[in-house]
Amino acid sequence: MGGITTFYTSREDAILRPSKVSLSGYYATTGQYKFSLNPQLYFGRNKTIVSANIDYGHYVDKFWGIGPDTPDIEDAAAFESKGFGAEITLLVPPALKIFNRTSTGVVFDLYNSDIVDKRDNPELQSGDVRGSEGGVSTGLGFSWNWDTRDQVFYPTHGGYHQVKGIYYGQWLGGTFDFNKYEIDLRQYQQIKPQQIVAFQVFAQTVGGTPPFYELPALGGQRIMRGYYQGRYRDESLLAGQIEYRTHLYKRIGAVAFAGVGDVGTRLVDIKVRDLKTSLGVGARFLFNKAENVNLRADVGFGRGTSGVYFGLEEAF
Repeated sequence: MGGITTFYTSREDAILRPSKVSLSGYYATTGQYKFSLNPQLYFGRNKTIVSANIDYGHYVDKFWGIGPDTPDIEDAAAFESKGFGAEITLLVPPALKIFNRTSTGVVFDLYNSDIVDKRDNPELQSGDVRGSEGGVSTGLGFSWNWDTRDQVFYPTHGGYHQVKGIYYGQWLGGTFDFNKYEIDLRQYQQIKPQQIVAFQVFAQTVGGTPPFYELPALGGQRIMRGYYQGRYRDESLLAGQIEYRTHLYKRIGAVAFAGVGDVGTRLVDIKVRDLKTSLGVGARFLFNKAENVNLRADVGFGRGTSGVYFGLEEAF
């Protein structure tokens, strides 16, 4: 189950963007559950932005090992864990403005993982994988954003560009010492009325001694749909996708998407000829007409794998 509420922190600010609070969760008869809270609040002519991603759950995850060519051990890849995570970001106008509509700020990230059952996973049973007993990741970092989108929930033109770096360490009360960097570049273009093409390039890399569950993970419902999130993990990830969005009838819409990506020890180790591919289609239902918020259902296909995804808002 899930839901979203949108609102404005001030009705007197003509250019203020809509804020949101979304809440979702599931419970399975096997005892698995996960709950997520995701607020994003805009204040003062969009000059101050507060956002958070908070998750708590007890679930079965999967780990195939590290690298772009890990063997397919589907039955033995599972493990059971409990986890609590909270990433909180505060953005304000930059001291040195290079472009209009930019913001910069601080990021605090906390993730507490408890591996409660390694099951028959050979990678975790070996004891050679960092983080196989769980641990705490606590980090503090920066974020730089350049946001020229015309809308928050369903952009028709403009772009969203983010550079982020977070530094984790025992000096913050964590178990591991490592750093993580991300570049997220998105662009939107309307080609005809109610027909949009969206592009995204995403890169992530880590250094130091991170646990396996903090390594960049290929797949999931945001990028490289069709692959289980974490099917391939390594110290670096590079991926890109394109999505065509169109209106069909009344509140009904459709999308088609394609993506390429891979993981490697370093970004320069990722070769074009080895990139994994993702293809898929999806349906949209206009849930909130005032702010253009969609319910989405996607089916994605990867190399010998597939996935079905449901959610609120667009994938990117």
